[in-house]
Amino acid sequence: MKLIVAGQDRTAELGAALRAVAVARPAGLKPAVLPESISALRLRDAANEAEYLDELVRLLRYRDNVDTLPFDIPRSPGPLGAVLVRCKAALWNLLRYQHDRITFRQNLVSHLHSSALEFQQREIQELRRRLAALKSKPR
Repeated sequence: MKLIVAGQDRTAELGAALRAVAVARPAGLKPAVLPESISALRLRDAANEAEYLDELVRLLRYRDNVDTLPFDIPRSPGPLGAVLVRCKAALWNLLRYQHDRITFRQNLVSHLHSSALEFQQREIQELRRRLAALKSKPR
């Protein structure tokens, strides 16, 4: 393993601590992997501002909502950990309707913001096209 931070090899400083964290991590838990087509890393491939904004708006459409789908609750070891997980699950089921109401409203706001950004982007493209057409006309 080689760790590069800000262009410098920091393996000697950070490697041991990172290995310790990896060993302590429970087996079987895998981080959620996003498909490359909707990864924010695609933004770095933009050649100019217009391409960047196109890609940003496209990605926002995939991520402009919050969900309350079931999820795994992290568990501490031992019997106390099992009790805490059951308590957390019971609380989640009890309060889920409140979360659903809040996330519904947040999703509306997020969707409106995404739509407004998309509209502004289209309007800017149209204005740039019209400006280029006006500049190309002879006087």
